Amino acid sequence: MKTIVANFDQNAWLYLPESWPSGDFADIDALSGTVGRLMAEYHGVKAKAGEALSAGIRTLALEQSEFESRFVYLASPFEYVFFVSVLQAESAQELTLEDLAAVGDPAVVRPPETDVFVSPTLGEGIRSIRYADTGGDEHSIAVTIQYAWRSEGLDVVVIASSFDVVQFIELRPIIDEFALSIAIVDA
Repeated sequence: MKTIVANFDQNAWLYLPESWPSGDFADIDALSGTVGRLMAEYHGVKAKAGEALSAGIRTLALEQSEFESRFVYLASPFEYVFFVSVLQAESAQELTLEDLAAVGDPAVVRPPETDVFVSPTLGEGIRSIRYADTGGDEHSIAVTIQYAWRSEGLDVVVIASSFDVVQFIELRPIIDEFALSIAIVDA
């Protein structure tokens, strides 16, 4: 059986476990509380800011689906909380890489940007960047970058999204680097 690993910068990213206990933490409250407190101390901000960060991390962990792994980018945790989702499943031959990269998203407000994205561990994949109407009353536009690979019997998808286009442009190289850190290993 195969699975994925991400060899990410642990000084910048926080992995949100899918099950508990995990490592030294009994549950998500223990992890998020510890991270919020330590980040507030490190950045010299008030405890209330750490509590807000803790609540955000807790929400992200509780909202992840059973097939999703989430990684929170914490380089500037009191300016924004940004996360990347990684999904893996047995290859679904009825789906193309374009399908996995959501190239045909009907909510786009302009044609998606797509290109071949080569990973040293996963091989050739697709990266799409799309701007889509979220469907709310405000008609907010979200920018999403989505990567897709098919390798060693697995489909691997990495997704990141933001309502802040400027922030997204700044983070894109970091998201690319994170996506390139993923490898398939024996489970």
